[in-house]
Amino acid sequence: MKKLVISLPTRGRPQQLLDTIRRSTANLVLPNTVLMVQVDADDEATKQAVAVALDSGKLDQRVTLSVRPREDTVAAKWNRALSIPADLYLVDADDAPFITPGYDAKLLEAAAKFPDGVGMVYGHMANASFSSAVAPTARLCELMGGRIFPEYFPYWFVDHWTDDVAKLIGRISFADVRTDQAAVGKTMELREPAFWATWFDAAYKMRRREAATVIHAMDKSSHEIETRAWAYYLINREFIEHRSRWTNHHVRAQARQLEGWSGLTLQDPRYQRVKQKALDMVPGLLAEMSDADRAWMEPILDPPTTVASMRQAFA
Repeated sequence: MKKLVISLPTRGRPQQLLDTIRRSTANLVLPNTVLMVQVDADDEATKQAVAVALDSGKLDQRVTLSVRPREDTVAAKWNRALSIPADLYLVDADDAPFITPGYDAKLLEAAAKFPDGVGMVYGHMANASFSSAVAPTARLCELMGGRIFPEYFPYWFVDHWTDDVAKLIGRISFADVRTDQAAVGKTMELREPAFWATWFDAAYKMRRREAATVIHAMDKSSHEIETRAWAYYLINREFIEHRSRWTNHHVRAQARQLEGWSGLTLQDPRYQRVKQKALDMVPGLLAEMSDADRAWMEPILDPPTTVASMRQAFA
């Protein structure tokens, strides 16, 4: 029997988490489905709440608890689920329970349409841009570097990244699956959205290379499969990238409003470590893009520290 592992990271809201777990597990139908709850070692309230609920039998037996030191990115927390072998990995959140009866079976059925096990399963949309259910196959995770999501970003953008890759390889299967979006809360780590949206756009050739790696590994039993995949990639990649930039232009346009909404300091050590890694990659990203792209991206990614056109006021 094929197996689904659900990856559910959480922090600091145990009661909402328990409600989400109960609602999501109530709609599972397969006995071997696993819902892994990722908790930080310093999140005592959540650890205790989940442990007590498990010990008392108040949670489904398919729920398992993962406790580790807090990672710098939420993507790394989602990626913990890869420690459990499975055929498909479903991304979950503690504020968006799955409400479709039998959603685990529906997702696996949709994944079975990929003859070589390489692809992404989506459910109904959460918004105009992204699906509410994101489920890469195990083989796709392996080919994307042994991860569900990339660990370059402190928030957002990770599902956008894999969405681009899935579109570039032309391997998306739909499952009639929904989540309840009514109680979705604020993004916990939101800082400098204009920088991160632009860094995402600047990394388009990284995603092209990732997609090319996946296509190279697709089923070689039929020359037609590989030829069709490459043709799709070459014809559509600029369209996919322009759509991504359009989405991120909206983020840049709202950057000040979003920063005021979050009100988070930039001095957080975890954030600084993630951003420094991104900054270290900026010269390489700028070097491989066109002059036109560099002209508008460089001032955002590597802003000048002096104003060259200002007259010298003092000798």
